[in-house]
Amino acid sequence: MISRRSFLVVSLALPIAGLADTPATVQLRVETDGDFLAFRPAELTCPTGAHVELTFHHAGSRVQQKHDWVLLQPGTADAFMQAVMDAGEKHDWMPPNDPRVIAATPQIDPGETVTIEFTAPPPGDYPYVCTYTGHGEVMRGVLHVTA
Repeated sequence: MISRRSFLVVSLALPIAGLADTPATVQLRVETDGDFLAFRPAELTCPTGAHVELTFHHAGSRVQQKHDWVLLQPGTADAFMQAVMDAGEKHDWMPPNDPRVIAATPQIDPGETVTIEFTAPPPGDYPYVCTYTGHGEVMRGVLHVTA
């Protein structure tokens, strides 16, 4: 038989234990460096397992090229960019179902903003790139995921 005191302790502990399992929500913001082929900031940080809400803004106004933000597995950026070129405009410069992609925004026009959500991967340094034709060679950054 459970005593009233034991029941009270168990029932109070359950919600608290549930909160400990809830991942933190981290809000990140990145944008293009105006009409230049660069991300601002070029480095972001979040803890592993966090629920990430990333807002990407295309801050350009004069050059009418699209941009996106694509988070990749470590060490895969160069090979991925070759796959982007192979995918071409037919696939909006994104290789279909590529396992190197962790998270990606759609390509957006100047002045547009988009928000995506994903779970932060294990600790490490994860490159992010723009896949619009030719941009990924210089338009890169790093997401540092901490323990």
